[in-house]
Amino acid sequence: MRLPDWKSVGRMTRSEYRANLNGLGIFFGAVLGFVMAGTDTLPPRDFALTLFFSATVVITILYVSSSPRRILYAILSAVLIAALPRLLGELLSPGAQIPRNLQPTLAVWLGITLLVEFLPREKTP
Repeated sequence: MRLPDWKSVGRMTRSEYRANLNGLGIFFGAVLGFVMAGTDTLPPRDFALTLFFSATVVITILYVSSSPRRILYAILSAVLIAALPRLLGELLSPGAQIPRNLQPTLAVWLGITLLVEFLPREKTP
């Protein structure tokens, strides 16, 4: 019987890390689809702007785990998420409403991504 390598206990393997990121993408992609379901009543221009800004935030969240500039993309994501209601409020037609759960959905996605990203991982050989 082989004893575990105590240095690696509590550290994610490379495949566990990838599984976490894939799971987050699948889960939050589905949640975001549900959250965005209410945008079908927006006029086309407002719908396009909401999609554009939402996609921009999603891409910056994905960059947190894919770029060597993780901190920069984490900060950019947080700023965009915080500013999203105000940005869209300025650009959308008067009275147009963004989905009320869009900002919290993106914020939780970013938060969990940061948790996964900065938890200890095994060193790659």
